[in-house]
Amino acid sequence: MNKALILFLLCATAVAQQQVGVTNDTRFVVDDEAFEKEAHERTEELAKQGKLVDYTLIAKSLPSRRPAVSTAPVAAKDLSPTELAERLLGSTVALGLRYQEPKSRKWRFMIGATAFAVAPGIFSTSLHVMTIDPALMREAQAVAVTHEGKVFPVAGVTAASDRADTCLISVPGLDLPPLPIRTGARPGEQVWCMSHPDGFTYMFTSGQVARVSRDRWDQKHQPALHVEVTAEYCPGSSGGALTDAAGNVVAQVSSINNYDGFTSRDGKAVNGIVSARTCTAAEELLALTAEGSNEPVPSPTPTPTPKPKPKHRAPKASPSPSSSVGAKNQ
Repeated sequence: MNKALILFLLCATAVAQQQVGVTNDTRFVVDDEAFEKEAHERTEELAKQGKLVDYTLIAKSLPSRRPAVSTAPVAAKDLSPTELAERLLGSTVALGLRYQEPKSRKWRFMIGATAFAVAPGIFSTSLHVMTIDPALMREAQAVAVTHEGKVFPVAGVTAASDRADTCLISVPGLDLPPLPIRTGARPGEQVWCMSHPDGFTYMFTSGQVARVSRDRWDQKHQPALHVEVTAEYCPGSSGGALTDAAGNVVAQVSSINNYDGFTSRDGKAVNGIVSARTCTAAEELLALTAEGSNEPVPSPTPTPTPKPKPKHRAPKASPSPSSSVGAKNQ
């Protein structure tokens, strides 16, 4: 056998091995552009069929009292990070937002937030995800998108706490493995988060609990329990679960508060950048699974009166009028 033939066979074998490797790749590989485009197309089909529910109707139809929801038992066995990522992948959805621009009245779409399963057909997310910002939206509708690309309409809010920026939403027909909810997170605990920051779907990050705090949204409400974490996330991550190593939810993504310095008494600028990533504590999430009274879902008015906001609720991705398919924040 000559050298040329041997070289050809070796190259052919190498190519075949590479092709087999690609074919047998069992990893979940994300194509954000294709994922969002397909979700957009399926959402438009649901809209034509009249299956999407307007946010204004959702806000008006919230029941005054919420029913009890049975949650999964707290898990005791720690998983490896790769096992945990797989676990969260199967229980987390992207929330696609179909929204109408205030001036043009055109409908746009984007992957704008995150939610996770807590019971059959019931998901937890941040309440601000399910409300309209009149400056950006005239109307909005939401769909839940699985990592497999299946799209389900969000039918309504079944439990809400404006004070704690959290709610339970109904997604009929979508039964994913529920994540247990565990209270008592402590500073120093390792935590993991799966969310969709800035349209990068199913991003898995880790960090630790930095502190546990209480804060008031305004003086009319009792303070809510929060957990600050160092795990990375940004707009689009709202509603994402923060879990321990066993996959128990200890908090839920709510906001990011950036500190970039101040001016001293002598007029000199003191620079520094600190981002506090604030999450709604599991205690607040678990409270919504018990029977009780709901807080009203904020709804837009013709002339909305801004209320004082000590913190920015910003992790829902901001729509961009320049793109019809999920513009990412710059």
